[in-house]
Amino acid sequence: MTKFTKTKLWFTSCAVAGAMVLGFAPVADAKYPNRTIEIVVKAGPGSGANKLGHKVAQLLPKYLPGANAVALYKKGGSGAVAQAYIQKRKANGYHIFLDTTTTAIVLSRGKVPFTEYDWEGIIRLQVDPQGVGVRKDAPWKTYGDMVKWVKKNPGKLRWAGAHSVGMDPYTVDLLLQSAKIKKSEIKYVPTRKANKMKAMLLGNHIDAAILNPGEIIDQVEAGTLRMLGVAWTERLKPYPDWPTFKEGGFNVKAAIWRGVITKKGTSKKIINTLAGAMKKILDDPEYKKFISKRFVLSGYLGGPKEFTEYFRNEVKSLRKHFGKK
Repeated sequence: MTKFTKTKLWFTSCAVAGAMVLGFAPVADAKYPNRTIEIVVKAGPGSGANKLGHKVAQLLPKYLPGANAVALYKKGGSGAVAQAYIQKRKANGYHIFLDTTTTAIVLSRGKVPFTEYDWEGIIRLQVDPQGVGVRKDAPWKTYGDMVKWVKKNPGKLRWAGAHSVGMDPYTVDLLLQSAKIKKSEIKYVPTRKANKMKAMLLGNHIDAAILNPGEIIDQVEAGTLRMLGVAWTERLKPYPDWPTFKEGGFNVKAAIWRGVITKKGTSKKIINTLAGAMKKILDDPEYKKFISKRFVLSGYLGGPKEFTEYFRNEVKSLRKHFGKK
């Protein structure tokens, strides 16, 4: 071996070692993806977000060649644990967040040491309108009826929602404000799962609950529960007999969205690659069948730029709502 060859090999070895120390992968590892993508989900088994996370993990390899994906459940703090888990890892596209409106609410209320600018949007997938479910034999036929009852019986209505911080209590706040009712005039009962809320309703342990169409439809069809109203701009096509709150004079629009965001600093190329693959999932026959059973609406806004802008503006708007700077 010549002196020139030895010198060349020495410089090559140093370059590779230096790249590894600095955190750069060798050229052979540069292609994305080349290992498992973690789709981090903050919501537990049976929830809409958890089911969506598993479905995306199942279908993503079909539209992202070489990909392998897994849904990873990180429980706690209305998503605070999931946020911390991702933010502690590299912005490399292998740890993405299947999040919901609750994430924006948690950020807006300062419940985590992150802001909307620590995240980049990839795609918004779904919109799931909020509604108020009651027992079939409840004395109220409309939300207006329930409002009148609450004003005559302050402090007696037991109203359940998922968690004490998140989309459900936010929806309750909006509905109470629209009716000029103080939160102290009801008993808000935070729970964790829709199935538990339905059981509590059926057992007469609560009087009303925030439920999405896909969560309540089984009991509506069984004739045990009914939807008092939906917080949407128009009646839902599958349920034309469900009134909107707006029809009764309560101008409330509230829907939980589900989408995918990632840590700021992730390359635009990776973000666009993920967005393109997930956009194809929206048109997949298996995915369409999946959402048809859950009665959710398409939440697609456009590319990552559009979703990022929407997400950050929503956090700012929620911050004003909660009186935060």
